[in-house]
Amino acid sequence: MRALLIMTMGGWIVGSLLMAFVATQNFRTVDRLLSSPTLEFSRAIAPLAHDEARVVLRYLVSELNRLYFSAWGLTQLALGAAVVITAIGLRPLDRTVIVVAATILVIVIVSLLLSQSLLSLGRSLDFIPRTTVSLELARFRKLHLAYTALDLLKLALCVWLLIRATRQTHAVTIKR
Repeated sequence: MRALLIMTMGGWIVGSLLMAFVATQNFRTVDRLLSSPTLEFSRAIAPLAHDEARVVLRYLVSELNRLYFSAWGLTQLALGAAVVITAIGLRPLDRTVIVVAATILVIVIVSLLLSQSLLSLGRSLDFIPRTTVSLELARFRKLHLAYTALDLLKLALCVWLLIRATRQTHAVTIKR
């Protein structure tokens, strides 16, 4: 059971880091493509002004990120349930591990609910310039900050749980 917990936590941590990388790089790629486009790409976007092409490409990236985060959120829900079940099955029983695993699962559930608000609000803002001051944009930024903070907390707890499970594996091996 402990090996399964270690493997799951390691994969979850890597997945979380990859999602952060993909989300940020998708938006940066738009600017990289527009700053030094290939000849074929230049021809394809020629009917659009630079700013229009940027808005359209950022919209595409936003939709892709929404898809990725929706799928990742559901994946994390399954991972969280598996981690809680695995933590309950550990011997000797470790209540701290169970509480941390359950806390991670709660964070995932709250993040999923929060992401639904982020997704719908984000869609309503896709074609509004970021320089425009609006209550919706301010709300989006607050929700995004809360989501990011929860994700960082979840990541820290995952790392802690991985370290705890690894150290306990080592301690169990030494006792034998």
